[in-house]
Amino acid sequence: MEVGAPVLFVPGINCSARLFLSQFPAIWKYRPVMIADHRKGGSIGEIADNILTAAPPRFCLVGFSMGGYIALDIMRRAGERVEKLALISTSARPDDASQAAGRAERIARLSADAPDAWIEQRFRQLVDPARVDDLNLMGVYRQMALEDVGRDAAVRHLIATLDRPDARPTLSGISCPTAILVGEADRITPPALSEEIAESIAASRLTLIPDCGHLSPIEQPEAVTQALLLLLNADQRTH
Repeated sequence: MEVGAPVLFVPGINCSARLFLSQFPAIWKYRPVMIADHRKGGSIGEIADNILTAAPPRFCLVGFSMGGYIALDIMRRAGERVEKLALISTSARPDDASQAAGRAERIARLSADAPDAWIEQRFRQLVDPARVDDLNLMGVYRQMALEDVGRDAAVRHLIATLDRPDARPTLSGISCPTAILVGEADRITPPALSEEIAESIAASRLTLIPDCGHLSPIEQPEAVTQALLLLLNADQRTH
């Protein structure tokens, strides 16, 4: 099989490469897999620039949540380098006043509270209501947040997302094949936000994932893997 461009994954706040561990083996069979280090940078643009500097000349791009904000900024800066795009549980809109206030409150809590307190509370907001007591999923989220990313990077991420640009005016300029994925029970970036993105990108396919909240790659890993393979293998040729 012809080897395609590498797939570069960009995680979200409190998330690391562990988020995509269920997707890597299936995708690796067809394309090299890379994970972006999004822990440094004071703004979405600065993080995007850092990732572009380390990225290969041509790649496929998968952004989750805040990683989707970064991915859209990468498309604005260097869209010609991206062969295919996947946006998971994300939004093209900037924060409204209520969302900005919520982020500011989370920054204050991150600085003041014991880590386990805010990790458990945030996890319960992120997942499908049926999974709020899933200790295995909570363990994965806690490990990413506390061991992989850390409090300082999480605070930087929250500050960066407060001032992120409105990506909606740039969506119509995205011409590469694009997959948009969102959990039907996502309370952080509800499906309407993904539907808005899909309506603006001509070559896009929207997948609504049942029984799933915001953390789709670990809540419904097989559904996410299959949607990504459908995008990435669409033009692959066997020999």
